[in-house]
Amino acid sequence: MEQKRVTIYDIAKEAGVSTATVTRVMAGHASVRPATRAKVQRVIDNYGYTPSAIAQDLENGQNKTIGIILPEVINPYFAQLFAAADDEARHNGYSVWLYQLPSDESIERTVVDELIRRRLEGAFFAGGIWETDRPGMTEALHRLGKYMPIVAICPPRADLACICLYNDLVSCVSHAVRHLHTLGHQRIAFIGGSTQVGGSGARGHGFLEELRALGLPDDPAYHHEGGFDAESGERAVLRLLSGLERRRWPTALVAFNDLVALGAMKQLKQMGLKLPEDMAIIGCDNQFFCPYTDPPLTSMDLHPEEHARSAIRELLSAKENHTKPFTLMRDATLVVRESCGAKLGYRKLD
Repeated sequence: MEQKRVTIYDIAKEAGVSTATVTRVMAGHASVRPATRAKVQRVIDNYGYTPSAIAQDLENGQNKTIGIILPEVINPYFAQLFAAADDEARHNGYSVWLYQLPSDESIERTVVDELIRRRLEGAFFAGGIWETDRPGMTEALHRLGKYMPIVAICPPRADLACICLYNDLVSCVSHAVRHLHTLGHQRIAFIGGSTQVGGSGARGHGFLEELRALGLPDDPAYHHEGGFDAESGERAVLRLLSGLERRRWPTALVAFNDLVALGAMKQLKQMGLKLPEDMAIIGCDNQFFCPYTDPPLTSMDLHPEEHARSAIRELLSAKENHTKPFTLMRDATLVVRESCGAKLGYRKLD
């Protein structure tokens, strides 16, 4: 038989005192008489009662909880964000609520109303939530901003009054292309992502921008969208190489992210290509598995843990100091491993 959950009202009733007195006893207030304190404490100990932290915070006018809103939780990049944000929040005495937003639902109905109803202390958004066309999104977030500070990992937008932390994804991909070019590559392709999502479009723009700056061919056949997971990488390689004569195959790939790169590497090997001798590849995100692929994957590190910790700190600062919205950009870092062919040195590739 399930045991009834003991509440503060049960403790107060059995001890013959008010709930306010129970609260004062548990908070250690000196105003409670010793005899009363001992009586209440005996009842508390008898039931092993632990008060609701949320209820205590609400009594003090605080919730001490931050909402973290992600487009998905299985992607390693977002898992890194959440783990670092959760750790930073707990370090500062806060807990977190995690929301995964379905792609086909209104952000107001799914998240904003819930955040406001729970009276959270702030909201941290990340991912394509901010970049896809959601009906009423701007209005919903302006409404949310009246109740709590908002921090987002996204490029700055004039219609979003919040603190924005982001990477320059244009220069991020440009850096990868330049690195491959210094190793002798002339035909470089970009795979994965979608121009319907702002961050993906920025990476694609950086790719084309750098090709043109270096005087390299920007053949449309070398730019294949198709998604954000490993299967997308497999499909992109199949479409890319099957649509070109062998002499026109690229000698290097830049992948939208490390999951796309992982799928691409699998497909390239199934087609009999050696990496990086026949095809060099660079990913983006520097996921935990990059050192363990075969060969180890060169990748652009977007520093998600630093972003997440900064986001929580900025939220708490904004709550205390009413900070006005601002934008902070963090540079990505190229982490060189064997997949790009750096150990092979410069090669004159046709």
